[in-house]
Amino acid sequence: MGINRYILLLLIALLAMPVAMASSTRDDDDKNTVLKRDIRRLHPERERAKALKKLQEQMSRKAEPKDDPWDTSDEVWGTVDVPRTVGRDSVAVEGHRLTPRQHTSKSPAEQAALDSLLGRDYSLTEYGYRRMTWRDLPVTSTIDQLLPGFVVNDAGDCVSKYVSNDSISNEVFFTFAMPPDSDSMPGPLRLCVHYCADDPLDFDQLLFNIDGYDYPFYPGEHKHGSLQGGIYWESSDDVLDVRYKDLIYALAHSNWVALKLMSTRGIHHVKMLTDGQRADFAATLDLYRLLGGDF
Repeated sequence: MGINRYILLLLIALLAMPVAMASSTRDDDDKNTVLKRDIRRLHPERERAKALKKLQEQMSRKAEPKDDPWDTSDEVWGTVDVPRTVGRDSVAVEGHRLTPRQHTSKSPAEQAALDSLLGRDYSLTEYGYRRMTWRDLPVTSTIDQLLPGFVVNDAGDCVSKYVSNDSISNEVFFTFAMPPDSDSMPGPLRLCVHYCADDPLDFDQLLFNIDGYDYPFYPGEHKHGSLQGGIYWESSDDVLDVRYKDLIYALAHSNWVALKLMSTRGIHHVKMLTDGQRADFAATLDLYRLLGGDF
């Protein structure tokens, strides 16, 4: 009788071991999950890098090969300038353009699967980004700290010294008329866009995708012309009023920005803004506010 009771107790202990082990594993998994969340909060720059990479891969997948690598008439976002770091700023691969990937034939099933992927919403809300609205935050820099990064051009406009303010550049930046003296106010904040490429565009809308959210802007009449060698340029310069306060704030506080120039000709050009351009937005807005600028 004693032996049978001993065997019964042993069997009960053996049956209970997997349950205890599973409970311990679940506890360890929960601890690991919490630890990973804490690491993500401590290192937001890692999430920004992953978000930027995901955006670039998504938009690159949507680029179909055409004779003109900037022709994006059939695409949601089209070809993208993927910058490479050079000194302070970044420049686009192959002179402001990314050569589309080589076309490969796909079966109907493969094409359907690809279409399904491209049709998804790739807004990067899982990284903690949200649509930004204007916040009247205090400026932490001083005028003396910011001024060395700017120049005043012949027209009296205050522009970042890193901006190429000419007709053969591709630039997007804030500017304003510098006050003539300390008792005067600066001119209104303006958004300037310079486009230069080997095909005319005649853009009539700017669509900024900032951290996964769209901010449209409608420029007024702008200048355009052509140069030798089949090069075309366009330049817009528009006052930013209270309607665009959210866009202004978002450009100055963005993690990444993609700009689509919408064309009346049915094609759209897309540019991924560099870290330097985004920093210039923030610095120009700070200087404008410190000098008394408002909306």
